[in-house]
Amino acid sequence: MMTRTPLWTTAFLALAVAAAAQEKPPAQEKASAPQAPPAAPAAAPAEDLTNFIDFGFRGTIYTDGSDTARHQRYRDLRNGLAADALRYSKDTSSRRYSVEIDHAGYRDQRYAASFEEYGSLKASFEWNQVPLFFSEHTRALYTSPAPGVLRIDDPIQSGIQTLATTLPAVVDQAVPFDMRIRRHIADFRLNYLASPNVDLNVLVRQTRKTGSQPWAGTFGFGNSVELATPVDTRTTELGTTLEWSNDRGMLRAGYDGSFFNNHIETLVWDNPLRITDSSTSGPYQGRMALWPDSTMNTGTVMGMLKLPARSRATAYVSVGRWSQDEALLPFTINTALPAFSLDRGTADLTAHVVAMHYTFTSRPADTVTFIARYRTYDFENTSDPFLVTNTVSYDTSVSTYSPGRNHLFDIDRKTFDAELSSTPMPHTALRAGYTRENIGQTFRHTDTTKENKVRFSADLTGTSWLTLRGMYEHSKRTGSGFDEQVLDDLGEQTSLRQFDISDRIYDRVTALAMITATASISFNGHVTIGDDDREPTGFGVLEGRTRSYSVGADYVPSETVSAGIAYVWEKFGTIQRSRQANPGEQFDDPTRDWTTRVRERADTLSGSLDLIKYWPRTDVRFAYDYSKADSQYLYELTPDTTLPPVVQLPSVRNRLQTATVDARYYLTRRTAVGVMYWFDKYEVRDFATEPETLNSLAQPSFLILGYTTRPYTANTLVGRVTYFW
Repeated sequence: MMTRTPLWTTAFLALAVAAAAQEKPPAQEKASAPQAPPAAPAAAPAEDLTNFIDFGFRGTIYTDGSDTARHQRYRDLRNGLAADALRYSKDTSSRRYSVEIDHAGYRDQRYAASFEEYGSLKASFEWNQVPLFFSEHTRALYTSPAPGVLRIDDPIQSGIQTLATTLPAVVDQAVPFDMRIRRHIADFRLNYLASPNVDLNVLVRQTRKTGSQPWAGTFGFGNSVELATPVDTRTTELGTTLEWSNDRGMLRAGYDGSFFNNHIETLVWDNPLRITDSSTSGPYQGRMALWPDSTMNTGTVMGMLKLPARSRATAYVSVGRWSQDEALLPFTINTALPAFSLDRGTADLTAHVVAMHYTFTSRPADTVTFIARYRTYDFENTSDPFLVTNTVSYDTSVSTYSPGRNHLFDIDRKTFDAELSSTPMPHTALRAGYTRENIGQTFRHTDTTKENKVRFSADLTGTSWLTLRGMYEHSKRTGSGFDEQVLDDLGEQTSLRQFDISDRIYDRVTALAMITATASISFNGHVTIGDDDREPTGFGVLEGRTRSYSVGADYVPSETVSAGIAYVWEKFGTIQRSRQANPGEQFDDPTRDWTTRVRERADTLSGSLDLIKYWPRTDVRFAYDYSKADSQYLYELTPDTTLPPVVQLPSVRNRLQTATVDARYYLTRRTAVGVMYWFDKYEVRDFATEPETLNSLAQPSFLILGYTTRPYTANTLVGRVTYFW
């Protein structure tokens, strides 16, 4: 693929360079490095040359079968001319201006500008694009005659319903397309110093997302479809604070607002298996609500006061209101089913949120520091219940809804944390901490959970060649107010425990060390052991195990040479128990129990070598990263099982290698040329999403998009010129 930088971008850059070349700004701090991958940071050859422009050509070659979308998931690496970076700033005795541009003209471009009037005003603006490239291998039978409407040609639906054809026989008519989303972010910030004691801060940010993303719709377990759901949303955020401060304290008042607008709030899609509505076989189309418009308005007050005995207290209070009042969809789109009215026509949902955070810090002695924190978060759903007499399942059948109403979810979280640290001798620190967290929630089978955590750590930095840190954490969570009826109403086993509220005991030990062998050589390492036990849970997560360690070394013999290498090993494991049973006698039969053991291991190796001016006028950088991860799912049955034998699934495997060689040569004090080679290789074996498994859009009656997990190998060569002024 070839891409040319837009003419307006090239002209803008040329004008910026020409204008800047006429001025010689005073010496100042170096500009930040360009952010466009994969170019290395541009280092100015002299301190008074802080502005630069970096442009050149990028070319990437992929091996056959490579998933180019996955390689470019959050970036745009198309071949062609690239204006990778521009940094320009100017200082006067009273003002500062700056302009930054990254990857101009591409989908991941960024533009920023700032202005500062010293001691009075700061203002900045940034416009940033973030691409999300899902797949270039997707295909669909659907077309979109209108936003939020996906249609299949009527002859296809009719032929499948009358058995004149089948879904596998028509999928070759699917049209290929790229599945992408692009996010546009505009961000404006203003800080105005009204007086030496009063600041005003303003934030305005708008984020727009457009494109399509994978979605799912279903007409029952035997008729599900993947859909390229259109995305067209806009989120506007407003924030302002007024702050007063002096030597004794600070007081700040603020407002935050967030306003979400979705231009496509309903999705309607054709049923690939039917052309007419039926009360038994289902409708000819499906309908679902997408993300509704919503608003959030929040007021905040924060204060800080310095107290005697080297103490300080801070308080933060936030009061907010969330609301959403979009029109509700009818229970069904199937005209063959009876229609019944809704309790109300719009959602009419509101919630009040109150958050508070109080902190007290004291240093009563030179060797002792005490910190106490108290946080609360109260989410109260103030909406009226929605009364429901009848409901519709899969758009095929009407049934009575026994609860008769929806359930409103509330949560109230309170957390107290205290920490005491002491330095009983030079270069030694001891810390002890305690945390208590109480969480209350409605519509959960355990309405209250309490967790107590203790932690201890010790640091030793008493020698010039050795630094040690050890940490131990222990926590215990218990629940109360257990209600079996909630699980029974859902058709679940009453001994099921959901992972985020189940009783558990958690222990973790961490040790870190750094050894400075010589002035130029140092070593570092860490070990972490974590155990999560959840007995006597009946069904759900029973236990979890975490093990990891790392070793690394750094070698810096001179200002021109630096090298480093690191290796990280991680292992994770969980055990979960379940029961394969239908309602009736099977439901309470322990011989139908089974467990899943999940074992995951990840290894990461990374290394780098920088040769900065090791040879005259030349900078060379080498970097290499390799990571691999393997996951295995082992299914086990009870000795007296009545279930059929288990067929084990193959392991999931991931491998990722990245290597770069970047060289830059300074032709003159103002001009440098560079070349970089970038190698990426991703290998994956995933039994659920690989092309060998999803080898047809019909699976067998499911209709999918062809979005699969694929490997890639990419070789990129970049040539560039950098001009400093």
